[in-house]
Amino acid sequence: MFKRIYSGSIPMLILGGALLLGSISQSVFAQSLKLTNEQQQAMGIKIQQAEPVKVVPSAVFPAQATIPLKTMRSLASPLSGQIVKLNYVHGPIKKDDIIAEMESPELLQLQEEFLATLSDLSISQQNLNRARKLNQSGISSTRKLQQALTDVKKLILKEIQLKQKLALYGMAESAIEKMEQKKKLQPAILQLKSPIDGQLFDLKVRLGERVEKNQSIISLGETNPIILAVRVPVSMVNELAKGQQVEILGMNKTGEIQHIDLMVDPMTQSVDVHVQVQNDDNTLRAGQLFKIRFLMTPDKATYKINSNAISQFDGKTVVFIQDGKVIKPLPVKVINITRQQLYFTPAASYSEPLMVCVQGSTAIKSAFEAQSGSEAE
Repeated sequence: MFKRIYSGSIPMLILGGALLLGSISQSVFAQSLKLTNEQQQAMGIKIQQAEPVKVVPSAVFPAQATIPLKTMRSLASPLSGQIVKLNYVHGPIKKDDIIAEMESPELLQLQEEFLATLSDLSISQQNLNRARKLNQSGISSTRKLQQALTDVKKLILKEIQLKQKLALYGMAESAIEKMEQKKKLQPAILQLKSPIDGQLFDLKVRLGERVEKNQSIISLGETNPIILAVRVPVSMVNELAKGQQVEILGMNKTGEIQHIDLMVDPMTQSVDVHVQVQNDDNTLRAGQLFKIRFLMTPDKATYKINSNAISQFDGKTVVFIQDGKVIKPLPVKVINITRQQLYFTPAASYSEPLMVCVQGSTAIKSAFEAQSGSEAE
């Protein structure tokens, strides 16, 4: 209940025993209340400074983690043979981890060629040493020495090529070194290693199965970075841009927009947006669901304050601000309300800093109503 009393020619209001001083204006949004600190305390008014912000979180969108398409690959058998060991069939994998092992008769043929090259190289080096001695003594021509040197160089190059070929096909380095030292064939075992840190899926073979050269064994893809796929309404997609920051709720991670599809789903009128996120600790897994917010960059001065500050006054959305010694309504455009924070842009002029009433707006509106009533009388 409001009670009117008069002191000279100035109307005064009592709200719950507190005196309110009003000022007269010609329009609703030009109205103001001049209140002392004691009156503000009696009305339960609390003032906070609104914080300027450079980004505004959007509404919450669901997102699903997926492996980037450009990193997905198929691991194939380099030679024909038989699968003799499967160390991994699905799940995370580290680079150079041995996924599977296979026996290959073709590997034996390569080993035989490598050992034959080592033997030929040994003989050629002996011939080179002999030709060098004969040339020094004048018995042999320089041409024969040069030919012997060329033969050694060719065989050294062939040895290097075959050694690299054996390693690329998957023969263990220790086995190659042992064969080189002992000049004996080693078990024809190929090791199929992961070329990346990532995720294994879609195993296509079984233990003991015979496979052909270039036959697909398993699929894999990189999980760092990982992609979050988000469906965004077409009405909003023009507000997004590649490189824009994205907040992942419940995770101490942020991402950025990597791709915005040009195609619109005709059924849902939405667009696929891909968000790239660093995943060094592998806490994001393909297929996992998340909630995200896009961090929007406003084109006007924008502030945030406790959401209790928002109010309706004369059919307008406002916050009540303290301007000097008076309190008055400031029309605002609400950008978003999230986590009990109001993000807004002022729709009218104001004075810096922006001091906003975060408590007591109901009492303020009642005071304005009472003031309007006194003016009418």
